[in-house]
Amino acid sequence: MFVTGGCRSGKSEFAEQLALAAPEPVYYLATGLVTDEEMEERVRRHRQRRPEHWQTIEEPLHLVEAVTALQDREGLLLVDNLSGWLTNLMYRENLDPWQWDRDKEQEALSQVVSFLKVLDEGSLRCIIVGDEVGWGLVPPTPEGRAFRDLNGKANQLVAAAAGAVYLVVSGIPLKIK
Repeated sequence: MFVTGGCRSGKSEFAEQLALAAPEPVYYLATGLVTDEEMEERVRRHRQRRPEHWQTIEEPLHLVEAVTALQDREGLLLVDNLSGWLTNLMYRENLDPWQWDRDKEQEALSQVVSFLKVLDEGSLRCIIVGDEVGWGLVPPTPEGRAFRDLNGKANQLVAAAAGAVYLVVSGIPLKIK
């Protein structure tokens, strides 16, 4: 399942509600990096909302490896969030967004494809949360446009692979697939 929406749309809360209703164990894969006080506060709020019995895995870069380590388990994997992971890839894996080109975009997208393949091969059910960033103004910088394009293409890959897709707007989920 893929849950998408704008920033602060309620998509994480919706995905968490779905996970709370799951009868099986929940594994929460958090991709966020704490780089400033605002992000620290955001991560704190997310942690407070999660039940203590959920197993949290904090992994900003190596999602394929993190999911591979869970392949022998049953349960529900909640990944929050795809867009954060893409940001981390651009900045942390020497994918210099100022030098962005089709090869680097393909490298990042191939990691998304590998991630989806590993999910498909395992037994975990999965909810992936991702931002919808392409509805606003055209970003004024090459870096912003590169991220928008990468995020949009990755969202399309995830949505195509997902059995269900929800768009969350103003806290209201709308099933679109």
